[in-house]
Amino acid sequence: MPVNINRYDEKITRRLFFSMVPVQILLVMCGGISLIIDSAFASNLIGPDAMAVTGLYGPFAKICDSLNVLMFGGAQILCGKYLGENTVKRARAIFSIDILVMSIIGAVGMILCVFFPFIPASLSVSGANPLYPGLMEYFRGVGVGILPFLLGTQLTSFLQLEKKEKIGYIAIGGLFFTNALCDYLFIKVFKMGLFGLGLATSVGNWVSLIIPAVYFLSRNASFKFGLKGLKWSDLADIFKLGTPPAATQFLLVLRGLILNYLIITIAGNAGMSAFSAVGSFGYVYWAIPAGMTSAMVTLASVYTGEKDRSALELLMRIYLKRAVPVVVAGSLVLSALCVPLTNIYYHDPSAPVYTMALIGFCLFPLSSPISTIFVGWRDLWRCMDFMPPVHVGIILDGLAFPVLFSWLLSMAFGMTGIWLSQVISGIGVVMVMYIMAWIRQKSLPKTCADLCCFPKDFGISSDKRLNLSVHSLEEAINISETVIEFCHAQGIEKITSARAGLCVEELTVNIVKHGFSNKANSVVDISVTHAGEDLIIKFKDNCQPFNPKEVDTIFNPEDPAHNIGIRIVRKVCKEME
Repeated sequence: MPVNINRYDEKITRRLFFSMVPVQILLVMCGGISLIIDSAFASNLIGPDAMAVTGLYGPFAKICDSLNVLMFGGAQILCGKYLGENTVKRARAIFSIDILVMSIIGAVGMILCVFFPFIPASLSVSGANPLYPGLMEYFRGVGVGILPFLLGTQLTSFLQLEKKEKIGYIAIGGLFFTNALCDYLFIKVFKMGLFGLGLATSVGNWVSLIIPAVYFLSRNASFKFGLKGLKWSDLADIFKLGTPPAATQFLLVLRGLILNYLIITIAGNAGMSAFSAVGSFGYVYWAIPAGMTSAMVTLASVYTGEKDRSALELLMRIYLKRAVPVVVAGSLVLSALCVPLTNIYYHDPSAPVYTMALIGFCLFPLSSPISTIFVGWRDLWRCMDFMPPVHVGIILDGLAFPVLFSWLLSMAFGMTGIWLSQVISGIGVVMVMYIMAWIRQKSLPKTCADLCCFPKDFGISSDKRLNLSVHSLEEAINISETVIEFCHAQGIEKITSARAGLCVEELTVNIVKHGFSNKANSVVDISVTHAGEDLIIKFKDNCQPFNPKEVDTIFNPEDPAHNIGIRIVRKVCKEME
């Protein structure tokens, strides 16, 4: 049976990609579901003014999101690169500085909101507005949970690198349940009003922090917090890499403030109330694309660290052909649910606010697929340090195009123009990205490789790399011949070529025998790279994960004949990770 040569099997990357997506979707939905729960309780148990208050809180929530994305967005890429380079200690140092900085920011934010709520409240509305006192009470309540919100989001995100997504699901489920229960108790039973509404969210945030924190404090965690080896210079690298997505969030803050003013001007309080209702579902609309893009940047950062051009091109193809259609389907479902979603907040179809919200719930989800294309594309360029077009795209998508089209279309179509502008501005940004790729490539982009815009000196040239995909024991048995032929073509001496063939065949057969058992669609991808004086061999499979803690029992067994094949491979290699 012939081996698949110089081509990766898509199944491994596809499975890796989609295994990361669910927890990322839930992470993005954390704040959104809490906001939806708060908004539903606010509109039904407190009144329409409370609904407006949750909308006015939106810009501050975006500031918290910006800080979260700034730190984890950069830390995620650095940890991915260090793991790709097998420097685990450096990855742990990045984790530690991330947690330390977010703890400091969270403590400052908590003090600000609880003891000086007039400062954040003044960002959204003037002191003369009748909503101002209620907004300050809401800030006091929600401020108690700012520290756990920031830390909990970071820890739950790192659970993905620990392969402990189930703990993340439990933490997120605990957040939703606790928030809903406390909303009912604090508002319905104890009559605590807007302060109780915010406090319920805070209690949920503390629950979502404690659950992952218990794991990271245990012996089982690979990422451990510690000041040893911590380098403050790493913070500059985190900021550099995390700035693009964080800048997007910060621009959304400015955009929110501008749109709030524009909406009140053209549609009054009814328009603002409708915008708040649809905005409360914004996290849900964005959750699926954000989950896709987060998985994209995680894998892209690892492949960039490995300088693996083929894997990056494959990842881009999976993203566009598999992930984007899923987002399209999700957005169409949400758009079709516009009537029941509107009825969560408003119950009189004859009221102007009902009509404006209905149109928003119908049109706004349609912007998600376009945003998915832009953000994934942007983050791939960001991993490869292709920064000028990244910054251009961020400014256009985060502020310039949405504000421009909102102003133009609202003048002609009122509140409907606001919703239409979300879709049209996204199309404009993707068109600009395509033009920038055209300029960089100096030709019309036609393939995924063209869209990636690889630098000329990026990665190892195809003639220096051998890619193999093995699906069965028959393919694995004679794979050494293919490796030896490649090594001879590279001018590598015979003894090294023979050892390379031995290593590849021995480990491949081992993976097939022990990893493919009772498992359909199993595959192992192997890359053999001639880099300078080194010959680097890498294996990726979709079998059961290897437990690094078992390494001593493998390489130092009581039975000398046990695992002899893998121990021979280790002996002939200069380095094995």
